[in-house]
Amino acid sequence: MKDELLPLLINPYTGDELKREGDLLVDVTTGEKFAINSSVPVLLRKEEITGLNRLYQKRYDWLVYIYDFMMLTLSPLIGGKEAFRSIAEIIEINSGERVLETSVGTGIEIKNLVDHGKKADYYGMDISYGMLKKCRRNVLKWNVDIKLVQGNAETVPFKDELFDVVYHIGGINFFNDKEKAIQEMIRVARPGARIYICDETVKQIEEQPKFISIFYQKPDPEIYEPPLKYIPGNMQNVVNHMLWDDKMYLVSFQKPE
Repeated sequence: MKDELLPLLINPYTGDELKREGDLLVDVTTGEKFAINSSVPVLLRKEEITGLNRLYQKRYDWLVYIYDFMMLTLSPLIGGKEAFRSIAEIIEINSGERVLETSVGTGIEIKNLVDHGKKADYYGMDISYGMLKKCRRNVLKWNVDIKLVQGNAETVPFKDELFDVVYHIGGINFFNDKEKAIQEMIRVARPGARIYICDETVKQIEEQPKFISIFYQKPDPEIYEPPLKYIPGNMQNVVNHMLWDDKMYLVSFQKPE
């Protein structure tokens, strides 16, 4: 685990700071212990991962073996290189900013941003340790620095107001609690920070190949609608961008100063 990561972390269930003891992170108040697994802090209680969160954690732990291949296969169906470019153009990142991606997966979205000139201090979090292991291998291959944490987007293990940009691409459609996840993104964002949320629409689910559809819930429009109703009324510059012939949404907004 990188030394600069520890001062930013908390026990996500108590809000307490953590100290390092060998290969453990220990809550300074309660003494609760969390493992550091191959340099990745595991800031989860297994019993707290339930419902859809547990289902998709397990699913992505084994889907990781074909995930990057699936992304390459799926990309031409939803816009190819131009689709990734459109995301990079909307997500505003300035050099030197601290950026968090929740549900970082294998790191492919951060690579996309870096490839489009968005160099920054990147942090990635995911509920799936399988995805994080693949991400660690990828960043070494790509020579991209990402500080990784295993955690739940509904209980983010970072302190308040740390990040200049917080974004999420893919996954929120299947969260147990979308509203809580968005509240957590806002909590860890600095005043004035930019926040982005992107995922598939029902049109994408209806039109994608059957071999991919088996990994998703049935095309219920309510599941796949942009989560605008969960964004607090005091957020600024709220925009819903529809991408790739309406197959994806990207909601952007700004935390007030």
